[in-house]
Amino acid sequence: MINLKTFLPDLSTTSAKKRLLTLLQFFLIIFVYHTLKDLKDSLVITGSDAGAEVIPFIKIWGMLPLAFIASYFFSKLYNKFGREKTFYFFTFSLLSLYLVFACFLYPIRETLFLNNLYTFLTRVLPTGAKGFIAMITNWHYTLFYLAAELWSLLILSILFWGYVNENTSLKEAKKFYPLCMFVGNFAGILSGQTSHYLCHTLTHIYSWEETLKIMILMVSFCGLIIMGINRTLYSKAENLKQDSQNKLKQAHSFKDNLLAIFQSKPLFYIASLVVGFGLTSNLIEVVWKESIRSLHPSPQAYNAYINQLTSYIGFFAVCMAFLSRFIFNRFSWSKVALITPVTLLMTSFIFFSSLMMPGDYLNAFSSFLGMSPILLIVTLGSMHYVLGLTAKYTLFDTSKEMAFLSIESEERLRAKSVIDSIGSRFGKSGASCLYQLLLLTSGAASSHISIIGISSILVIGFSIFATKKLGAHLSRTNEYQASLSS
Repeated sequence: MINLKTFLPDLSTTSAKKRLLTLLQFFLIIFVYHTLKDLKDSLVITGSDAGAEVIPFIKIWGMLPLAFIASYFFSKLYNKFGREKTFYFFTFSLLSLYLVFACFLYPIRETLFLNNLYTFLTRVLPTGAKGFIAMITNWHYTLFYLAAELWSLLILSILFWGYVNENTSLKEAKKFYPLCMFVGNFAGILSGQTSHYLCHTLTHIYSWEETLKIMILMVSFCGLIIMGINRTLYSKAENLKQDSQNKLKQAHSFKDNLLAIFQSKPLFYIASLVVGFGLTSNLIEVVWKESIRSLHPSPQAYNAYINQLTSYIGFFAVCMAFLSRFIFNRFSWSKVALITPVTLLMTSFIFFSSLMMPGDYLNAFSSFLGMSPILLIVTLGSMHYVLGLTAKYTLFDTSKEMAFLSIESEERLRAKSVIDSIGSRFGKSGASCLYQLLLLTSGAASSHISIIGISSILVIGFSIFATKKLGAHLSRTNEYQASLSS
């Protein structure tokens, strides 16, 4: 019988209140993250005839430069004001952008659409550039997409996990990090089911515009609670002192932080894993999401389908997070970290095999399963999405954060903002570069499925190599070995 005491933190300690507040804050941050994640895709993919082809262009021409800018300003603000004030600044700014979009920009979306520019660009640019045209002419959708991405980049990856890493020892991480994943993935279930209820069950009561406002109001309410919890966490004198010490100690430029990654082998390996996951997960994205749009063309229906997948991810991730405490105790870091790339390898192979299967065989196989070919492709892509993100949100993220903890505090904090901000965006942008090349040369990425599939397999192979190298380094770290044996 499972003993829950081995999974839950010791609530009899003096830090119990702080840990509980941190878990509540993480729950709300993840709830907002999933709500925004599904919303931004639904808006930009169903908002123009470009469909999912707009995403590679946004990630290259919007998100990649924005990641550099955000990381640069984070370093400046953090060095000057510390983590707490930086947290308030970015959280309040993003919440304000979401409200402005839902309450003011979206209701007049047709007026804001750049018709004249659309006509001009359509005439002078090739057919494969319709995603670029949609990104520019639907600038208000692009703005919301970028703002939603920044929540994951700044609030979750850098500010929240930066705080947790600074206040968690290696020994505590073995218990507390899986618990964070366990709690956070409950937020995924709640977010998915709440959004699905609004977009599917209540469609006869609320229009899509009204539904969007309700969801953004929920996000804003959660954001206010998140800032309130942050104030409580930093109200302790020791926290303020720690933050002040960190601010003085970490006065490094963005260039120094970037160079630190290349000067440290473990940081370079961690960065390689982050880039590799971003590449792999995004190589499948355009073809799969365009298939979803074919099945669910309206924003309500599209968002409802993605919400259901978010709930599935949350359910499986809760189960995996519950088991991850025992998995990390029983197996080495390398074996646990390899689960994610191996899962991606198998599901990617199945998905791309279905896409490259001759039409007659695909029709026969889908008929045997009692579904249409397009539904089969969407289902296999959804399987890749659900299993891949389940592994990512539990084992991959926990393994990555534990690997960070094996590095000296100063070096870790210097590089973390760069790795978590630019690393993942660089991976996504790499996949977007390939898609743009295919779109601009052939007009459709679907014409080169074999190239996309082979690229995905090669990237996963490199991720497996980097995981093994990082695991070998960690196994040689005496402190890390001691934490595993404790």
